[in-house]
Amino acid sequence: MTGPNPQAEYLELRRLPESVLIALLSVAAVLVVVHSVVNYCWVTQACGPLTALDNAYGYLFNLSNETNVPTWFSIIILFLVSLCTLPMILDCRRKGIPALGWWGLFFIFLLLSLDEESDLHGMLKGLVKDPGSFGLHNALFAWVIPGAVIVLVVGLVYLRWVWRLPARTRWLIIAAGVLYVGGALVMELLGGMIADDTYMKPGYLVVSTLEESLEMTGVVVMIYALLDYARQLGIAFRF
Repeated sequence: MTGPNPQAEYLELRRLPESVLIALLSVAAVLVVVHSVVNYCWVTQACGPLTALDNAYGYLFNLSNETNVPTWFSIIILFLVSLCTLPMILDCRRKGIPALGWWGLFFIFLLLSLDEESDLHGMLKGLVKDPGSFGLHNALFAWVIPGAVIVLVVGLVYLRWVWRLPARTRWLIIAAGVLYVGGALVMELLGGMIADDTYMKPGYLVVSTLEESLEMTGVVVMIYALLDYARQLGIAFRF
């Protein structure tokens, strides 16, 4: 009997980024579909025997709610982004080159993961004294204004660093950022403009669904970008 084939193991691990991408996007798609069914049943109250079950437990799968299954998934994938920066940090250390940019990404996504669980960004709304001047009908959405400033600053700080990455990785990271910011800020701002006190207007439900879908997709693309870059560097993942 021959021993294990290291080359076969390497070939199998080379498919890791695509496998992770498909798996996480599939989970996100399922969550979006279940969320959409939950909201349809809430609005119409016309889902037959499922209506009572939906009214009692639908919140567990509502993307706009906190402390439920979609929130748990978002916490996990944001934390995975932090973990995916570690191979590059170790590679930089091995080569004796600075890893400040990778450490920055590690802590940014660690903070985003914590924020997803604790709603830290909500504290920013206190910085906006007149949300109505921005077209917001609810002060709960006012955090997007200082949030946009923070995102702009971080983007400017990272612009040169991202541009020095290989073209494939650079554009994947940019795409991930556009998707995530498009959901977390742009859709959130639009939602704040059309939301009412019930948060059940069909228009708001569509916007909030797009918001969370874009956020999850952006994070998953970021995970893929980092795993793909690690593969380009020849970093081996061994379990």
